[in-house]
Amino acid sequence: MPPRAPSSRSPRARPKAKGASVTVEQVLKAIKEGKRQPLYLVGGDRVTSEPQARQIAGALADAAGCEVEARVRPDSLAPLLADLRTLSLFASAKVILAVDTAILANRSSAADLIDQAEKGLPTKGEVSGDLSDSQRRSASRLIQALRVFGIDPLVGDAQGTIDDLPDWALSGGAALRKKQPRGRAAKARKALAAGLSSLLEAAREAGLVGFADGDLAELEQLAEGALPPGHALVLAEPSAAADHPLVERLADRGAAVMLTQVEAGRDGDWQGLEPLVAGLTEATGVGIARDALAELARRTLKTEGDWGAKRAQANATGRLAAEYRKLAGMIGEGTITRNQVIESVEDRGEEDVWQILGALGEGRGDEALKRYRRLIAGAEEPIAARLSFFSLLAGFCRQLTATVGVMQKAGVSAGERNYYRFKERLAPALQADLSSGEASPLRGLHPFRLHKSYLAASRLSRATAAKLPWVVLETEQRVKGASRDADAAISHLLGHLATALRAGSGQSPATRGGAPGRGGYPRRAGSRGRS
Repeated sequence: MPPRAPSSRSPRARPKAKGASVTVEQVLKAIKEGKRQPLYLVGGDRVTSEPQARQIAGALADAAGCEVEARVRPDSLAPLLADLRTLSLFASAKVILAVDTAILANRSSAADLIDQAEKGLPTKGEVSGDLSDSQRRSASRLIQALRVFGIDPLVGDAQGTIDDLPDWALSGGAALRKKQPRGRAAKARKALAAGLSSLLEAAREAGLVGFADGDLAELEQLAEGALPPGHALVLAEPSAAADHPLVERLADRGAAVMLTQVEAGRDGDWQGLEPLVAGLTEATGVGIARDALAELARRTLKTEGDWGAKRAQANATGRLAAEYRKLAGMIGEGTITRNQVIESVEDRGEEDVWQILGALGEGRGDEALKRYRRLIAGAEEPIAARLSFFSLLAGFCRQLTATVGVMQKAGVSAGERNYYRFKERLAPALQADLSSGEASPLRGLHPFRLHKSYLAASRLSRATAAKLPWVVLETEQRVKGASRDADAAISHLLGHLATALRAGSGQSPATRGGAPGRGGYPRRAGSRGRS
């Protein structure tokens, strides 16, 4: 079944500004008619918000007879505001474009700001000497995160200031939790806090103040017309909160363009791509077929977030745009086709580790290997992705071994595919205390995951299950240094297990090495399993 074209409808309603969000075309029309304002906002993914913000800034500059001064992720907003105030006394016009300041972010974005701050920390976490450019950017993100929580970054002991951050803000933002659903462990949070403390001390010595509380107040004054005609500030903000009071005020004044975020729906379709594609089509003069767009999105986009509407990563939307421009340059004119996307764009899109384990559990080794290679090829940090996946794979193998053993000891029959009957009749027996009085190793496992493990274990011989811990241990040694090709070691484990599961799925109970009973395992007393 061919993939459906992305829809602009969001699967979960986002908070909207009280005023109606206008389009960039409406803003440009108003500017042309002489209805200019001193402060504008374009909110949305940077790959779409920045070009549209540049259009607005360019229109303002053309009308005022000046050039646009652009600043991307400025360390501080204060110098920009000071320029606008001072130059308004000496120059007839001044237009500044500020991209990704995060000044309009809310607390839900704070953990992402902390993650961005971590990227500038040295390997050991301690910052000494003059700040590099990346460390200055990280320091500005840290200071902004502190201010979001009402913490003054310039007062008190640096370590104490960092300790005032809530624990969840140090646990990790949406992008990090995609790789680590539970966030940073306690030890990692402690190390991060120490590194951030060192960064904050260095930032203080360098005189960085970030965005002060007064900056937001000055922006509010700008929105009220605190600058003379011809002077304006345009913000392009990927993290602008739609329910922020200033965003609502700008929306009421027709000065806020809130673009649809690119998101992944529950059915896997990418939604909200229309503004991005429309801009790329206009810029390149080359269109794209619906199935080609779906394939391009599948190969380039990744999400950040947990359940429900998951937003596309900013760098992923940028990659989609870059690949679109590359394809447009290759064909020159016309329409990009799906075959051209497949031939020219490397598949580095979203991959679900649970689908890899699902394919493995059903013995579909080729699919599991293909998905694993795609996971590693698309990872920003292949080593971390490899280790994270191996941890899940090793846990899955331990569950299989434990499930096979408990099925044998508890006399649980194999092969019950109906989840509800399994949950009602078999799961309690698998999770009950063993005859020896010991707790079942499967206790506490969610029934759905237990059912998946049970179905896989039903196809696995006891001899293979008994050897599996040793195979996993050998693979772990190869992954962690005993082999030059860690991916080959994991691929070998995937192939070994898939072959065993596939071989067991078509054999009779006797050939799987089981005792009499359905599926090679003894039936519970009173069961009516088929002989």
